[in-house]
Amino acid sequence: MTYRIIGADQKEYGPVPAEELRQWFTEGRLNAHSSIKAEDSTEWKPLAALPEFADLFAAGTAPSPVQPASSTAAPALELVLARDYDLDIGGCIARGWELLQNHLWPILGTTWLVMLCVGVLNQIIALPSRPVIHSMILERRVTLRGVLIVLATSILGGPISAIFTAGLFKYFLNLIRGQRATVGDAFAGFGPLSGQLLLLGLVSGVLATLAYCLCLVPGIYLNVAWVFALPLAIDRRLGFWEALELSRKVVTRHWFLVFAFMLVNALVIFSGVIVCCVGLLVSVPLGMVAWMYAYEDIFSRQGP
Repeated sequence: MTYRIIGADQKEYGPVPAEELRQWFTEGRLNAHSSIKAEDSTEWKPLAALPEFADLFAAGTAPSPVQPASSTAAPALELVLARDYDLDIGGCIARGWELLQNHLWPILGTTWLVMLCVGVLNQIIALPSRPVIHSMILERRVTLRGVLIVLATSILGGPISAIFTAGLFKYFLNLIRGQRATVGDAFAGFGPLSGQLLLLGLVSGVLATLAYCLCLVPGIYLNVAWVFALPLAIDRRLGFWEALELSRKVVTRHWFLVFAFMLVNALVIFSGVIVCCVGLLVSVPLGMVAWMYAYEDIFSRQGP
C-alpha cells in the first residue's frame, strides 16, 4: 500500500510506500503528528492513528541507533538513486529567505555560535603553520617541510569543521521540516555519528586536495559532487564513504545544475561583504539554509 503525506511546507507528497515511511520515521523525518492518508482514502490522519503503523509507537520503540551503510537504509537509498530530480535555484534561496525571516534570531544566534567554535578550534590547529607561513611570505623561504606543515594543518581543519557543520545542517533541516529545533541540535555531530563525520571530513579533504594537486578540474568536480555528503551523513545516518558515494552519484546526474546552484549561492553569501561585511551575519545563514532546501529537493523530493 502507498500513502500521501503533508510535509512541513504544507505541500502534499507521494505516493510513498509503507517501507519508506517507516524509514523516515526511524530517521526522525516523521513523527506521531505527521498528517498522512492511504492512497485510496480521502481522510487525513496523524501517523499515530493508523493501525498499520501502531508498532512504531509501542512502548520502548525508538529510532534505531547509528547503522552506517546498514541494510535498513537500503530501500530508501535505492529510491533516491532510481528517481530523477530538478533544482529550482531561485526557489531554494527564496524559501531560505522566508525561513530566515520567520526564525531570524534563533538562526543567527545558532549559526554564529557554531561558526565561533569552528573558528577558535581552527585557529588552534593552525598555530604550528603560522611561523612557516610567515617565513614563506616575508622571507620568501619555501621548504618541503613547511609546505607539508601547511597542508597538514589545512587538512586537519576539515574533520573539525565537518562535525560542527553537520550539526548545523541538522538544525536547519529540523526547521525546514517543521520539527522542534534547539541549539543542541546544532551540536548533534558530537554523538554516535562523530567518528563517521570525522572520517568524512578527513577523507574528503585529503582526496580533494590530491585532486587539485593533480589537476584543477578533478578537484572542482569532487567538491561539487560531495556537496551533500555531510547532510546525508547526519540526516540519513550513513557511513562516511556511503554518504560520499551517494552524493557523488546523485549530483553527477545533473552536475552542472548543482554547480550553478553553488555559484549563485556563493554570490548570495558574499553579497554580505557589500554592506561593510555586516551583511555576512545574514547572508551566511541564508546561504546555508538555501543549501539545505536544495538537499531536500534533491534527496527528499517525494518526502516531507
